[in-house]
Amino acid sequence: MPGTGKQVDERKISGRVVDEKGEGLPGVNILVRGTQQGTITNIDGTFSVLVPDEEAALIFSFVGYVSQELVVGNKTSLEIQMAVDTKALDELVVVGYGVQKKSDLTGSVVRVSGKNFENQQMTQVTDMLAGTVAGFNSTQATSAAGGGSMEIRGRTSLNANTNPLVVLDGVIFNGNIRDIAPSDVESVDILKDASSAAVFGARAASGVILITTKKGSKGKPKVNFSMETGVSEVTNPGIRPLSGKEYTDFRRDWQRKLRPNQPEYYFHDPRELPSQISVAEWYGFNANPNPDIVTEWLNRLLFFPTEMANYLSGHEESWYDRVIRKGVKQNYDLSVGGGTDNISYYWSMGYTNNKGPVVGDDFSILRTRINANARINPFIDLGINAQFTSQDNSALPASVTRMLSASPYGSMYEEDGSLKWFPNDFISDVNPLMEHKLHHNKNKTNSIFASLYANLKLPFGFNYKLSFQPRLSGTYHYAFYPSSTPTGFNVKGRGTRNEDRVYEWMVDNLLTWRKETAGQSFDFTFLYNLEKFQSWGSNLVAEGFSPNENLSYHALQFATRQVLSNSDNYSTGDALMARLNYALKDKYLLTLSVRRDGYSAFGQGNPRANFPAGALAWKISEEKFFKVPFLDLVKLRASWGANGNREIGRYAALARLSQNLYSDGSQVLVGGINNSLANPGLAWEKTTALNFGLDFRITGGRIDGSLDFYNMTTTNLLMNRVLPRITGFQNIAANLGELRNRGVELSVNSVNYNHDKFSWRTNFVFSLNRNKIIHLFGDYREVEKDGKIVRQEVSDITNRWFIGEAVDRVWDYDIVGVWQLDEAEEAKRYALTPGDYKALDINNDGRYSLDDKRFIGWREPRFRIGLRNEFNFGKHLFAAVFLRSELGHIDDIPDFIHPNNGVYDRRGMRSVPYWTPENPSDKYASITAASSAFAGGYGRYFSKSFVRVQDLSVGYNLPHSVFTGVFKGFDNLKIYLSARNLYSFDKWEGWDPESGNVPMPRTYSAGINVSF
Repeated sequence: MPGTGKQVDERKISGRVVDEKGEGLPGVNILVRGTQQGTITNIDGTFSVLVPDEEAALIFSFVGYVSQELVVGNKTSLEIQMAVDTKALDELVVVGYGVQKKSDLTGSVVRVSGKNFENQQMTQVTDMLAGTVAGFNSTQATSAAGGGSMEIRGRTSLNANTNPLVVLDGVIFNGNIRDIAPSDVESVDILKDASSAAVFGARAASGVILITTKKGSKGKPKVNFSMETGVSEVTNPGIRPLSGKEYTDFRRDWQRKLRPNQPEYYFHDPRELPSQISVAEWYGFNANPNPDIVTEWLNRLLFFPTEMANYLSGHEESWYDRVIRKGVKQNYDLSVGGGTDNISYYWSMGYTNNKGPVVGDDFSILRTRINANARINPFIDLGINAQFTSQDNSALPASVTRMLSASPYGSMYEEDGSLKWFPNDFISDVNPLMEHKLHHNKNKTNSIFASLYANLKLPFGFNYKLSFQPRLSGTYHYAFYPSSTPTGFNVKGRGTRNEDRVYEWMVDNLLTWRKETAGQSFDFTFLYNLEKFQSWGSNLVAEGFSPNENLSYHALQFATRQVLSNSDNYSTGDALMARLNYALKDKYLLTLSVRRDGYSAFGQGNPRANFPAGALAWKISEEKFFKVPFLDLVKLRASWGANGNREIGRYAALARLSQNLYSDGSQVLVGGINNSLANPGLAWEKTTALNFGLDFRITGGRIDGSLDFYNMTTTNLLMNRVLPRITGFQNIAANLGELRNRGVELSVNSVNYNHDKFSWRTNFVFSLNRNKIIHLFGDYREVEKDGKIVRQEVSDITNRWFIGEAVDRVWDYDIVGVWQLDEAEEAKRYALTPGDYKALDINNDGRYSLDDKRFIGWREPRFRIGLRNEFNFGKHLFAAVFLRSELGHIDDIPDFIHPNNGVYDRRGMRSVPYWTPENPSDKYASITAASSAFAGGYGRYFSKSFVRVQDLSVGYNLPHSVFTGVFKGFDNLKIYLSARNLYSFDKWEGWDPESGNVPMPRTYSAGINVSF
């Protein structure tokens, strides 16, 4: 057919677009240059498009990534890797009841992407944040169940809970953070300064963690499955109980020190006597020795019959191997997400089974989540974000403490095969596996949390969101102690059933309005919140089971003695909040907010409180006078705000009763006693904070970061004030005291090298926090200072709270070594002997009194540092290493002060090279080191500073070209290896510098992730 122009021979080009980690990018815009023809990538990043000829060029663009242009040439298949646009500082960040562009933030807010941790072992969400976010402190979990403390910018209270508030998908979440599966997390935003957190008012004095979970996107369903398995061990396997030889030496040294009137070699092994002492002489030390030489020796060491029998038979019990094991962790996650133009959905289910490195430390959890949103019409969206969690924490772990004191010549079992209560026949030396083996235990928690919401677009640019958030939780803890256990023996079995149910709900009414005019933008947010909490707890204790105990805790009605108690709680609250975000010329930024909270727990005189806040930011780099070529962004921030803390108990302001037993002369009756005085004036604990910050970006986005300085003051501290006995009451909740926190935070991100073949990124964080107690109870005394009599506020010695010092300040004797043999006369002045600890005598009065105690350190780190490096080798191989350091703090180790309970104390101890005349250690005192000479007791402190290789991971994404045959239809297949707590550089003498005196797991894992 004749034509009037050149014929176009179109052909099909197909391919895949991936991100910097080789994973498919959905929604990438692809346009044929010079035309309106194009397409977008599917959910797995694949695409196909028609081009006119070989000279055609395709333009690939996606928000947050650098656009690319590629001439197709003679290719029919393409794989494009998009690079992150480091200049795009305008990612949306969750800020509480809304989002903001990162470049428009006026407060101290940090975002952590869940994508950065897909190839690492994460027990819970907080594992992503410690060492990654400056100012966020979280201890790692030591148990299989997870847990650990959380803190943002230090301690803001002495008695009230200081955990940060958790907000999940825009609504306050009061459940356990382990209910949130790490694999469901899209991002975590941390609100650190008061102005950012003030919109949450009475709950935000300790900062806010905003967690956003994954949502579905337009496209065909995408299925993702991941499986991970790993093994764990203790980080410090060198901590062990005494071996057989060490134990006999220990018994010898113990008896030799406690019974000094015996001849020098009376307690020595007769088979290892020095040449100048004969066996006959050794025998002659005892007027009536046992005919058997070894038995005679063991009698002198006061061995119990079981110990003696095991020694003579050559049996040595390895308690370490009985208690410490190789743990195993398994984790499985399945998710499906997708959507259409009007509907999006995401569903996930995950199961974790974790057996820790301590026998019996077992935990399992099942989690499932559904996030769905439907656009009913252009004006109404309806949605739900819901999760269900079932936890099983029934297993009872073996006792590590008892393991360290167990005799190696004790027995695990009786001759009839039953567990031996007291392995070496000493009643204070209980079997480390007693609870694990003999106690029946069931401890399960089921919880449901949901957010049901409706979004309405109203006239004149208003948006209204109504959300309802119910949470239901039930915990069932049943326990039974058979008569074959010490607890149940005398009472013929003891059973308990504890049941706690929680139902709470919250309603948020959120109205927003945004207006942009020439050079200006206004963003208003208004909130009205209602909440209600109820819990019901019951506890049944039963003893004396007849005719038998076979039904355990399933039939407590067969007990002859039963005691039932109940504990119910109820509270309500409400809040109003208003916030304005204003921007002028996109370089002058202002945020103002105020929140008014009400809570039923406070006194009638102060049921409500106001929490205002304000913040300013100035993008200096946008000014015409700013001409520094290598600085792309310089933004100054200043903020002030007030937040509250209400976590004191729901009835703290009221007079409370406790049960009391009394007799009328003929029978015992149950009555009630008022043990606390009501305080109708009890008010909110309030924290005001000032923050100055600097955000910067250098050399085209190769380096960006922030620097913050803050000063926080908490007043009206919620304290339980002890009352004089004459009042008839024990205590009263009152507002007393003042606490100050100051600190510095630095965060720097850098792109050190960026190339198709190799890329390297670094994240560095540094923080320090200094707190000080300004006031306590307001009690004063007159003291002499510099020759003058002055009034000085009294510190609280009992709680170790000192005016003008940090909350974690260590006040104790300064142990400088161990008294040696040539110092016997000087030690005698202090009623001590060689082998006892030696401390500084501050006032040189020849005795150790409270006047000799001084401030010797801090229990919390003085500096915290995190360094994360990520490497990409081409498109498929990647690796990451995370180093974490905490410096400048100390803690005590009770193991190094052996309890002196006299001659008949038959416990062992942890294996350490303690002081003896033959081993004159200046670090570890003798096993009978005296403590009575030290008024108020003492602790043995060691540095807890450490530098740790916390996480190491290596992964490989299979090339998309291999997804044929059995792999056909796969979008991505990734395998990875990881290690947690790989190595620690420290001088800590306990189990681990982070966990202190309990074991910390080191875990090696392998995983696979498949999507299609």
